[in-house]
Amino acid sequence: MSISSLKHSEQTTESNRDSYIRKAVNAASIGALRIALYHQTQDPFLAEMPVSEQPVRGGALTNYVVPREYHQEIRDKAFEFLRNNTQMKSAPTREETENLMTLYSGKKPTPQELDFGIEELAFEGFSRKAHWLQPPSKEQIAKYSVTIIGAGFSGMCAAIQLQQLGIAYRIIERNPEVGGTWHVNDYPEARVDVPTFLYQYKFEKSYAWKSFFAPVDELRNYSNYIADKYGIRSHTSFNTKLLSSTWDEGQSKWVLELEDDRGKKETLNSNFVISATGVFGTPKLPDIPGIEKFQGKMFHTTQWDHDFDYQGKKVALIGTGSTGTQLSRAIARKASQFTIFQRTPNWVTPVKGYHAEIPEETQWMFDNMPGYLNWFIYTNYFPELNMQDLQELDPQWINKGGKVNQKNQQLRETLTAFIKSKVGHKDGLFEKLVPDHSPLSRRLVIDNEWYDTLVRDNVQLVGDGIQQITEDGIIDSKGQKHDVDLIVLGAGFKVSKYLWPVRYQGRNATSIEDMWKTDGARAYKGISMPNFPNFFMIYGPNAQARAGSFHSVVECLTRHISELIARTVEQDAATIEVKEAAYCDYNAKMDKAMSKLLWEDEQGGGGYYVNEHGRSGLNMPWRLHEFCQMIKEADIYQYEVD
Repeated sequence: MSISSLKHSEQTTESNRDSYIRKAVNAASIGALRIALYHQTQDPFLAEMPVSEQPVRGGALTNYVVPREYHQEIRDKAFEFLRNNTQMKSAPTREETENLMTLYSGKKPTPQELDFGIEELAFEGFSRKAHWLQPPSKEQIAKYSVTIIGAGFSGMCAAIQLQQLGIAYRIIERNPEVGGTWHVNDYPEARVDVPTFLYQYKFEKSYAWKSFFAPVDELRNYSNYIADKYGIRSHTSFNTKLLSSTWDEGQSKWVLELEDDRGKKETLNSNFVISATGVFGTPKLPDIPGIEKFQGKMFHTTQWDHDFDYQGKKVALIGTGSTGTQLSRAIARKASQFTIFQRTPNWVTPVKGYHAEIPEETQWMFDNMPGYLNWFIYTNYFPELNMQDLQELDPQWINKGGKVNQKNQQLRETLTAFIKSKVGHKDGLFEKLVPDHSPLSRRLVIDNEWYDTLVRDNVQLVGDGIQQITEDGIIDSKGQKHDVDLIVLGAGFKVSKYLWPVRYQGRNATSIEDMWKTDGARAYKGISMPNFPNFFMIYGPNAQARAGSFHSVVECLTRHISELIARTVEQDAATIEVKEAAYCDYNAKMDKAMSKLLWEDEQGGGGYYVNEHGRSGLNMPWRLHEFCQMIKEADIYQYEVD
């Protein structure tokens, strides 16, 4: 879009046009604007500005800023640049990008950070696209097919990678539409808890989002946009469950048993299987005595009954994790009485602009200021990575009596003060809400007016546990009965149940249960396992990033998996299987790296970051750029290809 595409530009005067540009520039992020403008103009004044570290959240995190006295001059220079519609420069070179990244933070990136940053900026479009080394003939490619399980963001990304390689694929999706977790989770107030511009594919970053933190309807629209643009639905079997997947040694294929919503069964043979089912697909139902006796309405947050009107009703919520705290505001506004049962308090952090919509002027800057969108995303992502510092154990700090490290302690103090400021006036409430565990040992919860909700007259927080459920209420551990009309089950998901409930059987009749019986789910780089040839996982064991963008990790994983498949096809081979030695060596290194982080030390604060064996089975121990570098190339030498 050019300057001439301003709304009603043919009718506006030059003065009005200037006023609009000025308004758009004034709404811009100064850090991203400065870097984008410098690339276009090479104005030395922009490069010579000092950059300082601005403490955030009590010094726990850091933003990189130029002093306020420079802001207006940056905006004035950007206004003149846009007003004159100067010839736009193309994408920066690698050397220029390194310089620009250094200008932003005042710190020169390492080679790994530079590689990851270039891919994250994605000036060239699909920066993490899988490639052939020796493109085979169409006839050779046609001999192979891939089955993808799941049509969420991971499955669709795998489909797009395979599609651009020309490899045939079919998606098996148990739901009636694409979207994965965002098709299932449509409870009140459901929205993403990371910035929208991080929660998107980098090869589809120009989508016109409406909100800085997208609600579920926007996320569904984005999913539909991706599915439509890449023709994914025509390759997808909806309302179809995968019952089992068995390796057939004779034909070197997986035999998949499918069943649709009408009970019709199908057997499908596939060269490769990619599981993209994620970890938030199996609801966790609380094991509470008497739960089956309840005569009122009860449902899990993933099965929200929108036909049930809880206006004026007595509602109970069991579970106060990310989902429970997010939806509480909506329930409290309608229910006559809202009783919240909390097992473990969570650290809750305020986020500026959580409900804010993206102004028209901001979208105009994305469309018209070259490079601004790329650097806007980058400058949002870069501070997020600081969160990784708070996860690393500092032995000296701990020996002095502290927990985790100094920055983590600073975050604890900041969040504790936030709780105090919100509920300190309410007798007994503050004590119920301050966690014993350190911040980030469980998932950090984004504040959706959680504490404001708890101080309402119609809201009661019960932190004493549940004794039993009766026909018409809940009895807490102190023996007090709470009459309820509706019970909302918000106890989360069975995160450690990777691939469940599908029955997978690999070589030598090896089952998933056999592989993971010792200490839970494991994989090589979160992707593959010995005895399971031609089988790959996206977002598998220990594949969750410590910070940053989910979609960025998915792009890296799907590139890696697609290139492993491509190398197999290039060799006209039938199977690819990770070597036992590579699998064991990787997991030993992973365990050693994990021992330096807080999750196992704090046992995940009692949450899902640590599995039933006491091992951290969800998160990776590596920093994001380290892991993505680790899987940048298809390490075919770690596999047996036959």
